[in-house]
Amino acid sequence: MSSSEGKVGSGQWAVCSQRHCRPDVWKGFAFPEARTLEFIEAMPRESPRGVASQIQNDHESERQSLSAHRGGEAASRNPKASLALRLILLLLTAHCTLLTASCRRDMQDQPKAIPYRENAFFRDDLSMRNLVPGTVPRGYLRADREFYLGKKANSGSAAVGQPTATQTASAATAGAPASPTALYPDDVETFPIPITKQDIDRGQQRYDIFCSVCHGATGNGDGMIARRGFNKPLPASFNQDRLRQAPVGHFFDAMTNGWGAMPLYATQIPVEDRWRIIAYIRALQLSEMPAQTQIGPTPGVKSSEGQKH
Repeated sequence: MSSSEGKVGSGQWAVCSQRHCRPDVWKGFAFPEARTLEFIEAMPRESPRGVASQIQNDHESERQSLSAHRGGEAASRNPKASLALRLILLLLTAHCTLLTASCRRDMQDQPKAIPYRENAFFRDDLSMRNLVPGTVPRGYLRADREFYLGKKANSGSAAVGQPTATQTASAATAGAPASPTALYPDDVETFPIPITKQDIDRGQQRYDIFCSVCHGATGNGDGMIARRGFNKPLPASFNQDRLRQAPVGHFFDAMTNGWGAMPLYATQIPVEDRWRIIAYIRALQLSEMPAQTQIGPTPGVKSSEGQKH
């Protein structure tokens, strides 16, 4: 083999080096047939530097052509995509507009009944309607008359204190017998709930808050309000014979509906606390009773064995 045959020419070396450096060889053939022939025919034969620069330029031109090709596809798809996007935006805008319009609807101007205001729709020209007769609010069913009203179960009175007070005064003036049954026929005579020491302590606390200001700490009717001028009429003393013999339902009726100049305390004192106050009043009456008259337990109070007297 001659030296000329053993040596590789510059053109062949360039071709071999280009085959290893071609982007379509190590990145995959984008255009295998046409691109290879075009690249071999346009290959310069001078030097490796010229070949490398040509390869770089060709690689850049190929990327530009691919970019242009992809840009063309994107440009060709752009009208459809933009049309769909416009339709979506239009639908969203219409949806939001409908929602806003439906929520607004001038709710402050819609027809409605305002309490304590005239309304020509009804015959009596009143907006507020009366409750159906017999309607009971939730949680206010008063089926147990003895507990909630202090009245006997078979009684039919309206449980209003003021007329009973007038009748009591007229009966006392006429010299009627001061029998508890005759004065307060509808009031219960015994407590509808069991009374314990804790209940009496609670009753004392409530009595000191609501009752002692008029009836005094001992129940003699000499509270601070009576001392400062509110003594016409004078608050009743619990230690008089009439109230000692009065049934417990009478005191409950007085606290619930008021009695004489005494206002009602139904909104301030719960039902159970009223009975506890009455139990403490019975304790005051028993403590203020003369020793020679203490024959037996106070009527209406349960003994420690749980029996009613």
